[in-house]
Amino acid sequence: MNVNILAVVLCLGLALYEPVASQSAADLAAYKQKQDSCIKELNIGAAEAALLATDKEVANPSEAVKCYHSCLYKKLGLLTADSKPINDMIVKFAQQRFSSVPVDKLKSLLASCGATKAATTCDFVYTFEKCMVKGVKA
Repeated sequence: MNVNILAVVLCLGLALYEPVASQSAADLAAYKQKQDSCIKELNIGAAEAALLATDKEVANPSEAVKCYHSCLYKKLGLLTADSKPINDMIVKFAQQRFSSVPVDKLKSLLASCGATKAATTCDFVYTFEKCMVKGVKA
């Protein structure tokens, strides 16, 4: 999988788990709307949607759940319509969302989690995000 996609997933995966103090109520509402839109587009069931909406891990995720983060990343402007990363947006987003995480740690996680191999963009983003979140919380 492309290192650029890795960067996108890193930034977004972490963003989903660490709120930003500087986000306005309008920003948070817009984010929630994007989450809800992806949940509806992917026809994700209520139980899984509740976990995703509260940033909890879904045990035995369906293919739709694995694609949720890719959908959200696209809506946030971090991926193009054809799933290519937009590097400058990813860097900006990561800096905003993870200001409390040392840059060196983010770079290290990006490199290690980015080495993930997957057959599809959904699988890659899902696996990468899990790796990043685990690393940031460690």
